[in-house]
This record gives sequence, C-alpha cells and structure tokens, in this order.
Amino acid sequence: MKDEQLTELRKAAGSELPRAWPAPPWKGLYRCSPEDFQVEEELGFEPDGEGEHLFLWVEKTGTNTGFLAEELARRAAIPAKNVSFSGLKDRHAVTRQWFSLHLPGQADPELSQLNSDHWQVLKAVRHSKKLKRGVHRGNHFRLRIRIDQANASTGDWLEERWKLLQEKGVPNYFGPQRFGQGGQNINRALQWLTATGKRRKARRQDKSLWLSSLRSALFNLWLAEAIAKGDWNQALQGGCFNLAASRSRFSAGPEEVLEAIQARVDQLDLHPTGPLAGQGRPEVADQALEREQDFFTPWQELVELLANQGLHQERRSQRLVPEQTSFVWEAPWLTLGFYLPAGSFATSLLREIVKAQDAQQSDYGKLLKCSQ
Repeated sequence: MKDEQLTELRKAAGSELPRAWPAPPWKGLYRCSPEDFQVEEELGFEPDGEGEHLFLWVEKTGTNTGFLAEELARRAAIPAKNVSFSGLKDRHAVTRQWFSLHLPGQADPELSQLNSDHWQVLKAVRHSKKLKRGVHRGNHFRLRIRIDQANASTGDWLEERWKLLQEKGVPNYFGPQRFGQGGQNINRALQWLTATGKRRKARRQDKSLWLSSLRSALFNLWLAEAIAKGDWNQALQGGCFNLAASRSRFSAGPEEVLEAIQARVDQLDLHPTGPLAGQGRPEVADQALEREQDFFTPWQELVELLANQGLHQERRSQRLVPEQTSFVWEAPWLTLGFYLPAGSFATSLLREIVKAQDAQQSDYGKLLKCSQ
C-alpha cells in the first residue's frame, strides 16, 4: 500500500473530514465530566421473563463495555464467552445498557456481588435468547458542551444550526472512537494483515475491531468524497436506499423515477447508502455503481484483504438525522438531547454544530478544566 494511502486512512479517523454545512464559528468542549456525556441504550424489545439468559440493565461510569463484560463474568463465576452485550458504549461517560449472562441450569447470582463503585445493576430479568451484537434499536443521548468565547448572538446561532441539522441531517461518519486514540486501530490492523506466522496471532475481538476500523475508514473516505461532489444526500440512478426508522433498504431499478426518490430523500423518508467493503455482489447499478467502482479502484488491495478475512459487502446510511431532540442554552453551556439509531456516532452530529474537542483528550480541555 502506498504511503499516501496510509495517510488518507489515518485522516479518515480524525477531525479533518469535510463537513456538510459551513464550519461553526464556535469551539466547544464535551465530556468535561462523565455526567456531561450520557447515553441510554434502547433495546427495542422486552426480555420475556424466562430462559437460560439473565439480562442485566447496568449503569456504568468511566468504564469500558468490554472490561465490564469481563468483570461481570468473573464476579458471576462464568466463562467470559457467556457474557454478551449489544453495543459498545463510551468509557468517559455515564451510560446505561443491557448485558446478558448465559446461566443454563444455574440460579441468578447475587446482584450486589456484581456491582462496583463504577457500575451498578439496575434491573435483572430472564430471557430465552442471548443478547447479540448490534440488535439494539438505538441510543438516547444527553450531551453538555462548554462553548468557548460565547457572546450575545451565540445562542441564536446554535439554535438555528440545530434546527438545520434536524431538517437536513449530517454525514453519517464513523466517529473517532471506532479508530482508537490517534487512529491506532488502523495501524494495528495493517500490521496484523501484513504479518506472518506467530506474529499474526490475535484475539478474535481484537481482530474484529481492527478489520472494522479499516472498513470504517474506507467508508469515511467515500462519504468525504460524496460531500466534496455535493451529492452525499442526493439520489443517484441505481442507488441503494435505507428506509428511515428501519433497517430495511432497497435498490432503485431502472423503472424507478429518480425525481420521486429524491423527493422522499428530501422528506427524510429515505437515506442514500454508501458501501462497506467486502466480498459479494454490490447492491447498486448504473450511475451509483460507476461511482463506487471509481472510488474503490485505487483501494483494491485493501478491499481484497478485507474480503479474504470473510467480510461481506454491506451498506450504511450516508445521512444521520437526530430525533426526539431538545435544546437548552445557558451560556456558556449548551445541552442537547437526541436519539440516534444503532451504529451512529453522536460526535458526527456534534461536529456540525460546534468545533468540538473531547476534554479527556484535548490539551486545551485539560488546561481549561471546563471551568465555569
């Protein structure tokens, strides 16, 4: 792989990706404290109350989802593989999400033994099936951002921009969390793919994360190119579209009237989708297929590496639209509430309303300490 391609992949993990809307004039710090970044998972179904799997509704603070899963296994005295969760949640945050413990023929563990100073089991209920990755419907967010150099017009500008994002949406980039600090997951993925023999050994969960980061970087580059061309939220002939509020999608055939599809896109009923690289036949044709083939031509080596690891072609919505929104401005603090479908990143929404910096990783944030 060429050096310039490696540079592009690393940029896809950072903050240099193009915005859909004019750059905000304001800087802001988020995650000043865990309580300022709250996430609540919406499962989309209710556990049925019986079965071999114990579902746990857990609130955690300052803790990785993967680490918590391992700790639940240890405290319940069961193998780590018997603990499942649907989605990874932020570490520097207060989050509430579901875990499942596979307990065939076993009684429920004492819930107090599962708790710690950093997490607490709020509810426990049995279910007939294990909790699988990615099955939850979405997440509810409450973010509190400290706006720097706010003035009398700041609140009005922020509120108008927030309305725009609800009406038009934002690019559905994979957020920096997917790539690790400094894009390290991309580096590790490439090192692992090009290693041989014993050097190529890796834990299954690490391998999955690394490969996902590479494919996510490619998607971000694809979406950045679509933004540059001005058609990230436009219907292309032969394109593939997501139905809003659903995981269903369809490919537009030659009989489809492009103007009618575009009208549904404008109404937020449909969202154009972009490619997630892998093996298999593409779900697009005509103009949309030509665009994707042109994009992937210089990336064939990487696409083949991903396909050889068993990844299949998938689709991802190119547009993200916040729902169930709220807006509160109390200078210098902006508090936003919203709901996003599973697999979306709140940071991709946040970057279109403010030049956001993570206070946990920003030298500026550490210096300021998010003071009042």
